[in-house]
Amino acid sequence: MIKLKNILPENNDKNRWLHLFTTMLFLAMFAFPIFPLKVSNIILILFALLTLILYFIKPIPIGKVLLLNLVFIVPFIPYLIEFFISGFDPSTRFEFEKKLFFFTAPLVIPVFMKVTGFRNYKAALLIFSLSVAAITLYSIIRLLAEGVVFNPVSYENGAYILRNRFEIISGLHPTYYSIFALCAGCFLSYSSLQKRSFQVAAQVIAGVLFISVLVLAVRIAFFVAVVFLLFWIFNKKIAISAKITGGVIALAVFVILIFSVPSLNMRFGEITTWVTGRANSGNTISQREMIVDCSFKVFSDHVWLGTGSRNFQHELDNCYSSKGWVNNNQSFNPHNQFLSEGINYGIFFLLIFIAGLFYIFRRILTFPEAKYFMVAVLFVFLSESILERQMGVYFFGLISLLFYNIKSESCPMEV
Repeated sequence: MIKLKNILPENNDKNRWLHLFTTMLFLAMFAFPIFPLKVSNIILILFALLTLILYFIKPIPIGKVLLLNLVFIVPFIPYLIEFFISGFDPSTRFEFEKKLFFFTAPLVIPVFMKVTGFRNYKAALLIFSLSVAAITLYSIIRLLAEGVVFNPVSYENGAYILRNRFEIISGLHPTYYSIFALCAGCFLSYSSLQKRSFQVAAQVIAGVLFISVLVLAVRIAFFVAVVFLLFWIFNKKIAISAKITGGVIALAVFVILIFSVPSLNMRFGEITTWVTGRANSGNTISQREMIVDCSFKVFSDHVWLGTGSRNFQHELDNCYSSKGWVNNNQSFNPHNQFLSEGINYGIFFLLIFIAGLFYIFRRILTFPEAKYFMVAVLFVFLSESILERQMGVYFFGLISLLFYNIKSESCPMEV
């Protein structure tokens, strides 16, 4: 268990147990992958209330820290404005509620850290990693019990049956899960676990997470895994020749995996089919091509002011229909967070979003775990509109706020 001395004030402050309970709620938020979203929202609300109580009991200067965290809020102000000027339109409210986290957490979390002196960021990352590991273990056991893993049919049509069954069991979209798993594996690799047995267990869990990502065959996660491994090799303190050799071997291994892992073979086979002009409407690369074409068209048609969140999907669906794409009543977003921001509110707020992201990443680069997180976020932003789902908002928002508001002299985690 995590030692209380790492999360409680060292003095005999009469509010130390209120500090503890608030800290437990803060850490519990990082188990969001295993919680229903309503539960995560309730935990966030309770955490915010207790943080305010702590602040009112012992007020301290917070102006500067709140000002620094406005970088998380400003890019999403148009959602708030549109919500009010639309007369609380239901569709606008739906989009605004998905971004509501960015209007609360960036104000509450830094105050909590300032008031309590919380510095044990590795504890939060460990809880996130173990929650992802728990989902992985449960899902793998279910898939094995159902015989899905070893059934060749599961890997047909881009491993659709395997991926769909995993999503139903885990409650996580394979792309979201894969990015979570890759980050969790890296976080475990950097965890400061004192006992040797715990260190070995962490490495084994990290290995299982990476293997699960390969089996689910999310293409963007595969590329992220390649970058992670190359980044790890070239950051090791070894000779340049050894780094180059290691990088070449790593790339060769990944190429072999593409041909040897059935799900990867099927998923990357779609690329070959598309390149050779033999792809049908069910080919996901063809679908992505249509999505990208329409997203850029809608963005260019509304480049200055955007469509607004109310008309966002309507404009995209009109473009899909004009190109004769029948999508079985499914509404596809741009699968690109930058395009989503640009289509919604135009190039000005897109540039604000990019500038904010750059500032956040620049500030958190002092943490080795944050470097992997940053790579994962950039790749997934290019392939998914991850902030259009609350699970994605919690992933990006919580972990980036954690790194952003922790000083480099954070204490290590003891178990």
